[in-house]
Amino acid sequence: MEWLFASLMNAGYLGRSHLIWDLGEQDWKQVVLAGLLRDEPVFLYRCNDRPSLPPEHCCWRLMTEYPSLRIYQLEVLER
Repeated sequence: MEWLFASLMNAGYLGRSHLIWDLGEQDWKQVVLAGLLRDEPVFLYRCNDRPSLPPEHCCWRLMTEYPSLRIYQLEVLER
């Protein structure tokens, strides 16, 4: 995941981040909430046809700059 590491470094982020290998239909609520509560970026690599559902009030944003179109970043929806 050199591309993701380089992207974080380029953005000036040097803290902890989370990368999830997702097979679809999995419950990542505890994992992603831990990252969100610590204000750490959470990414998902989709191994199946579509990603698992995000936690309530969140969405997976497809990172179109990655060639495989399989990496998503978790974002909190604005209310």
